[in-house]
Amino acid sequence: MVLDGLGLDKDATLAYISDNSPTYPQFEAWVLEQSGGSLDRSAVAELNAAIAGYNHDDDTRGSILGASSIDDDGSILDAVNLNNLDDWYELHASLG
Repeated sequence: MVLDGLGLDKDATLAYISDNSPTYPQFEAWVLEQSGGSLDRSAVAELNAAIAGYNHDDDTRGSILGASSIDDDGSILDAVNLNNLDDWYELHASLG
């Protein structure tokens, strides 16, 4: 969704990440470089709205919540918060 929204080539993006292991600021700079130095504001706004409104399917939601031992009571539906939980779960698991 993000790659398409920003007009980035998937293979080139994955190759850059794989070959360079960039930090977040380095990746941001690369994205700007790929887009000619600036991003289309309306495209970014449209992408942000799509991301904010996106919900994972039931299986994905259940898997993420289950991994963190959180009951799927319907209170966390949006992908942004679910992805945050998944990221924190993975970070914690990597420390351990």
